[in-house]
Amino acid sequence: MISQKHSKAIETLTQVFEANIYRKKEIIVDVEQVHRDLFYIRKGVARIFYYDDKAMDHTHWISSDEHFIGLFSSILSAKPVSFGIEVIEDNSEILRLPYQKVLELKSKNPEIQQLMEDLFTESLITMGGRLIDLQVKSTDQRYHDFVVSHADLLQRINLGYIAGYLGMTQQQLSKIRAQRS
Repeated sequence: MISQKHSKAIETLTQVFEANIYRKKEIIVDVEQVHRDLFYIRKGVARIFYYDDKAMDHTHWISSDEHFIGLFSSILSAKPVSFGIEVIEDNSEILRLPYQKVLELKSKNPEIQQLMEDLFTESLITMGGRLIDLQVKSTDQRYHDFVVSHADLLQRINLGYIAGYLGMTQQQLSKIRAQRS
């Protein structure tokens, strides 16, 4: 995990950048905006979301305590994307890391440079694996994997967000949960 391996670099970032406290449902980057910042969640939960052609919102990604969240495609291209970032747990403590300032720190601090390289690598591997899981695994297997790796989130966030993240409807998730009880 990035945060454990790079605790010294993260400590440096937490000394340079101030954490803000966000409320549940607070949008920290809206859709169709250029994402210029990375975010480090000290405590709390946030999601990357998008709207479909019927204006229904869908969860693309969920991050929680001691994890990063951001849209590298927009940060690196400086182009707006159809994704936003929303806080989904009240009183989430999140550091906003302006990417240009992180780059400045990276050039002076090899630990931050390694953190950024590992963050990009982990992001690519994780997103690639997620794409394969959505195409290959059953809804039941995706739920099982989520429970194994994110059991703490089941009690912390709306099941609709989890269903969206797993690529299923809330009704499908309820059925899977009922069968497992």
